[in-house]
Amino acid sequence: MGQADFVRDTVERARALVPAGEVLRADHGVSLGVRAPSPGAFRRPRVLRSERRALGSWLLMPFGWLLRIFTATWNPVERLVEAFTEREKNKPGKPFHGGWNSMAGHLARGLVPRTKNPANPPTVVMQVTDRRLHIVYVSRVRALSGQPGPVEAGWATDIRNVTWIRDRSDVVGGDHEIGFVDGSWCTVHFWGQGWSRMSDAFPLRLGHLDRIPNQR
Repeated sequence: MGQADFVRDTVERARALVPAGEVLRADHGVSLGVRAPSPGAFRRPRVLRSERRALGSWLLMPFGWLLRIFTATWNPVERLVEAFTEREKNKPGKPFHGGWNSMAGHLARGLVPRTKNPANPPTVVMQVTDRRLHIVYVSRVRALSGQPGPVEAGWATDIRNVTWIRDRSDVVGGDHEIGFVDGSWCTVHFWGQGWSRMSDAFPLRLGHLDRIPNQR
C-alpha cells in the first residue's frame, strides 16, 4: 500500500467515529510538530487498550518494565526538568505556548499517546466538525485474522474554543500553529498530501507573517 492509499484508508476508518449530527469539515493525519516540546510519558494518554500486542512488543516487554520502574523512580526529576523546559518554550517565537494543562497542552499530549505497542504507534487523525475539534487513534496492528485493529476517539474540545490557525510551512511544510481561547497554542504537523485544505475549516486563518492574536 502506497502512502496515499494508507492516508486515505486511515482517514476513512477514523470517519466512522464522527458523532451523529455533526458535519465533518476537514480531517487529516496529524502529529506533534517536531520543534514542539514532547510531554513526558506520565502525561501521555494510554489508548487502544483493546489492541492486540504485536510480537515485537512481547519481545520488548522486559525493557518496558525496566523503563516503568525507572520513570516511576525519577518522575519528580522528570517533572522538574519539564517545568524548566516549559518556561523556556514559552518565550515568544517558540513552537509551544501554555502549560501542559492548557488547551494546547492537552492537544499536544493527545498527539503522542501510549499503547501496548510502542514500536508500532497508532496513526492520529485530526477532525474538524461544525461543533468540535477532536483527534482519533487508528491502530496499525492487525488482528490475527488479518482484520484491521481498533479505532478510538481521543481528546476533543468545542470548536468555539479554537480561535485561530497559523500556517508555518515557512519552517516545515505541513506545520501549523493552533490557538485556543485560553491564549495557549502549539505546533502540529499535517503529514501526507492535501494538508493545505485543513486550515480552511478553522475560524481564523493566519499567515506566518501575521501576529498571534491576544498573546498572553
